[in-house]
Amino acid sequence: MPLQTLALAALALLFAASGHAQIKAEKNACLAYAPFLSADALKKAGVELPVFKRYCYEDRSGGYVLVLGEKQDLPFPGELLSSAIEASLFKVGSSGVLARQWSIRDFAGKEDAGVNFRSKLAEFRDLDADGLIDPILVYRFFAPDGVDSFNNDHFSGGIKIIAFHQGRKVAIHAITGNLDGERKTTANANFFALPRSARQYLVKKMAGMYRARQFGFDNSYEFVPRKVGAR
Repeated sequence: MPLQTLALAALALLFAASGHAQIKAEKNACLAYAPFLSADALKKAGVELPVFKRYCYEDRSGGYVLVLGEKQDLPFPGELLSSAIEASLFKVGSSGVLARQWSIRDFAGKEDAGVNFRSKLAEFRDLDADGLIDPILVYRFFAPDGVDSFNNDHFSGGIKIIAFHQGRKVAIHAITGNLDGERKTTANANFFALPRSARQYLVKKMAGMYRARQFGFDNSYEFVPRKVGAR
């Protein structure tokens, strides 16, 4: 069987398993045996950190693989944190070649115990009904709690929500605290340029995380973030 035919068959199996326009991230998990997701293939594609999760999805523009990497060099009891994380989106060609679309990398600050992806909060959703999936990622910065532990309370640390809409990175950054004045949520200009339905969905997501005690967002403006630099 020709190589191109084999690659197309593998890709079809991947997206048959994940389905079109799935919302829940766990339903978008890639099949482990796809040849273009092997350790060697990902290394050649430029993935540097140890792979934590791999997600596959398909929309009207083609098939994609999103790879999450974590350094996982900060072990704590009950949780493995990292000093660095990365996410890379690749478009899968008909021959199985991975073409990088975008990537992000972030680091734990000097005052953080570490950072990791909150994979259960990741989503793959068409936010504005344009036929294109908009990946949504969430990762959290944890505050230290003594020398050998970190604070897991939802009113501690910081969090980022990253969404990609038509190739543009939307970034929401929230810090929290026990007092109202310590909590603040800001977003970059790309958030405010989103279609209204997309902005509303991300605000609704933050409100839901707040109610579920997953993170203590500032709710002074009904969870709508402030512009970066605004007072």
